[in-house]
Amino acid sequence: MRDLEYVRSQPVGVRHIGDGLVVAAPSEQSRRVLRHLLVAGAQDICYPYWLKERIDEETGEIHKPRSEFRLAICGREVVKDRVQVYRHDSAVGYSGLMRCGNVWGCVICATKVLRRRGDQIAALFDAVHADGGTAVMVTFTASHKAGDDLGDLLGRIKHALRALKDMRGFRDLVGDRSGQVTATEVTYSERAGWHPHSHQAWFWPKGQMPDSEDLASRLFPYWQKACEKVGLNTLEHFKGRRVGVDVRRAWDASEYLTKWGRERDWSLSAEVTSGRMKLAHGGSVTPWGLLEDAIIRGNQSPAADLWIKYLRGTKGFQCVSLRGARKLLIHYGLPTSYDDWKDANDAGEGEVVGSVGVETFSKVVKAGGLGRLLEGARAGGLAGLDAELQSFISHREDLHHGLT
Repeated sequence: MRDLEYVRSQPVGVRHIGDGLVVAAPSEQSRRVLRHLLVAGAQDICYPYWLKERIDEETGEIHKPRSEFRLAICGREVVKDRVQVYRHDSAVGYSGLMRCGNVWGCVICATKVLRRRGDQIAALFDAVHADGGTAVMVTFTASHKAGDDLGDLLGRIKHALRALKDMRGFRDLVGDRSGQVTATEVTYSERAGWHPHSHQAWFWPKGQMPDSEDLASRLFPYWQKACEKVGLNTLEHFKGRRVGVDVRRAWDASEYLTKWGRERDWSLSAEVTSGRMKLAHGGSVTPWGLLEDAIIRGNQSPAADLWIKYLRGTKGFQCVSLRGARKLLIHYGLPTSYDDWKDANDAGEGEVVGSVGVETFSKVVKAGGLGRLLEGARAGGLAGLDAELQSFISHREDLHHGLT
C-alpha cells in the first residue's frame, strides 16, 4: 500500500508523558496518512458483513447488495463527475465523495466532525467566560464487566441519565445551570470489558457555580439511584478516587485545536469532543487502538470481532450532543444546528487544488494511496498532486485527462 510505504519512510519523533518517560511519536504527516490506513483497515474488516441482494415484493425493484456498515464505502463512492482535492486553511481533503459521518467508527469523519463540534463548544465556552460565567466537567460512570454487551450498556446509561433528570432533588441541586453539552466515550479492556462513560459540560451563570467536590458528593446518591432503576451498579470511590460521579472545574477552551490528538492537559471542549482520540490509560484501549490491533492481527482475530461488536453496539447512539445548550447558544447568537453526516460531507469554502477523474481515483484507492496523494497536494499544490498521480497511472496522457 502506498500510504503504508509513506508512513514507513517518515522519521519518528518522540513525545514525553510524565517525568522521564519518552515514547515514540509519528510525524504530523504520518499521523494524517495513518487515518487513511485506519479507515482502509476498518473497511477490510467490514467487508464480509454485506447484506445480500433482495427484491422488493411489492414493486419488484432489485436492491443491490450493501454493507451492514456505511463505513464500508466511506470515501470510496464518487458522487460527482470528478473528485476534487481542496485546501482550506491548513487542511487538505477530498470532495465529491460519499462520507459515512460515523463519528464512532470512522477516524476521518471523526476528525472532521469533532473538530467542528470542538469549535462550537469552544465558542460557547468563551462566550460563557466573557459573560462572567463558569463551567465544570461532570463524568458519570457505572460498573461493568467482561462479557457485557456494549449496546446494552450504552442504552442503560442513556436511560439512567434520563431518570436522573426526572428526579426532583437533582433538579433542585443543579437548577441554576444555564446549559450543558454531552458526549459519550468508550474504552475497552480484557479484564473489565467495555467501559462507556458520559462527559457533560455544565455551564453556570456568574457567581452561581457550587464547589466541585461538594457537588460531586451531593450528585452521587441521585446517580446511584438512577443506575439502580435501570439495573446498573456504580461506586462512589475506587482506590481512593471518585469514579461514579467526578466533577472538575473547566477552564479556557481557546487552545482546543492545538490539543487535538495529543496526550496533555485537556480543556473542556477537547475533553468533550476529542477524548475519543486520546490514548486510553492503564490496561484499556480506545476504539482506535482496538482497530489498530485488529488490522495487525487480521480479520479472524478476537480484536476484529470486538471491532464489529463495537460498530454494532454504538449504532444509533449520539456521540456528542449540544441539545442541552440550545437556549444558551441562542442567547449568545451562536449556531444551534449540527449534523454529523452533513458536516462530514461538507467541504466548506476552500481553494480547489485540482480534480481527479473517477477511473484514476479508483486506481489510487486500489493502490491504497489516498493519504499520500493529499500529502503531495499539501506540500506542492497542483504540481505535487501531479507528481503523486504519475505513480498511479501508466501514461502521461491519462494524467492529462485525469487532472485539471
